[in-house]
Amino acid sequence: MLKVNEAADHNSCWNKANPRERLFVLLARDEAAPVAIRAWTQERVRIGKNRPGDSQITEALECAELMEVERGRAMDQCDER
Repeated sequence: MLKVNEAADHNSCWNKANPRERLFVLLARDEAAPVAIRAWTQERVRIGKNRPGDSQITEALECAELMEVERGRAMDQCDER
């Protein structure tokens, strides 16, 4: 989810977090982020919190893919300069 959408969505995990709950944010520009997201989805399924096709898992995997695609585009644009 894009930062602007996360803040505006009252049902986002950011907005559902308790005021004193710790958060860890992964940025798309971090090459490790997609790998960490995929590991998180696998662990959620392994411990029974989700099933492979759940919307939360699907959204996370799509996010990981988009991070890679968009970072690749950004790198291509840097190479063109």
